[in-house]
Amino acid sequence: MNNRLTRLDVASWGAFMALAASSVVMPICLPEISRSLDTSLSEGGGAETVRTLLIIAMLMLAGVLAHRWGKKPMMVSGQYLIAAGVLMASYSQNYPMLIVSLMVVGIGGGLTEAIVNPLVVDLHPQDSGKFLNITNAFYPVGVMVSALLFGELLTLGYSWRFIFRIAAAATLAMGLIFNTSRFPPAVHQEHSPWKLIGNVLGSGGFWLFAAAIFLGAGVESAFTFWSRSYVETFFEGVPRAGAIAVVIFAGAMAAGRLFAARGSQAMSLNALMMGSAVLGVAVTGMIPLATSLTGFYSLLALAGIATACFWPTILAAAADRLNADVTILMVMLAVVGVTGFGLTPWIMGVIGDREDLRAGFFVIPVFFIGLILVLAVEWRLSLTGAPREPVAPEPPRP
Repeated sequence: MNNRLTRLDVASWGAFMALAASSVVMPICLPEISRSLDTSLSEGGGAETVRTLLIIAMLMLAGVLAHRWGKKPMMVSGQYLIAAGVLMASYSQNYPMLIVSLMVVGIGGGLTEAIVNPLVVDLHPQDSGKFLNITNAFYPVGVMVSALLFGELLTLGYSWRFIFRIAAAATLAMGLIFNTSRFPPAVHQEHSPWKLIGNVLGSGGFWLFAAAIFLGAGVESAFTFWSRSYVETFFEGVPRAGAIAVVIFAGAMAAGRLFAARGSQAMSLNALMMGSAVLGVAVTGMIPLATSLTGFYSLLALAGIATACFWPTILAAAADRLNADVTILMVMLAVVGVTGFGLTPWIMGVIGDREDLRAGFFVIPVFFIGLILVLAVEWRLSLTGAPREPVAPEPPRP
């Protein structure tokens, strides 16, 4: 099973595409939602943060429950909850109702996010860097397809509420597919999941990877969430033009992850990430200075390539470097990554309200600089041949 694609691999690709559709529908429709519900930039970014907080809570819980009941109940429940929350959001008449709906989406998203990547590692333990990058490439593919479809529907005059219902239907369909798929049987764990969590948090190496995934996820969410609003504010007023910006970034990310899957066979994961971070600083520092839509699109494509590898490659590097339970390790890293994914749009929205959205975009090269510093420390440790960090054994049961 290490090198062959399975039905669960293909289902995981679909899960990432459906998750992307449910995530991107809010930023794509944000200008219309803001006009309909009378919300500000910071409230729009704050809605994403609320959804993220619920994802974080459910990530923690899903990791524990998966050890007890297996991955299938978590995955199926997650898809159904996302569908229910997005459908609820389509009926929101005010900001509090929208927040409640996004909380339900966050619960489902946390359950889904906790399971997909550990499932890929279970299927391909010897080549996880390659297969994690391939599988995660389908998230930006989903963003790209959704942004094209949703942007075109908005341009044609369809309501944002109708678009939310399309996203709900797509996620419901994926839930039904997982519900009828056969998962590997749950493996009995001798160690308490809380003990495993404590071991991961007690590892110094974990916190380096956690810092890296926080920053990498923050960059990804910055472009995914605010690109359409940025184009509408500074370049064009047509919804299609802003949606194309999201499509370009997502398409470049998908291509970048497929390239990273191949590149991980030819170079170290650390070198792959460091090169991407250096490119990211150079490119994103120029994005707020772009004076034409064509120039912005070009820089956005390069930014997508620079951003692509971080989430899946950090997970793969951590699984290889740290001697820890893979499911718990990936859940804990996802908790930190999702935190970065959710906080960054809010931070940029606050800066945008005080100055303008262009000023908010200067957060992105700062994040890339932080990535270079963190990766340099991790690279130095790997070159010194530091041993894999052990997991403290649990005392034998009586």
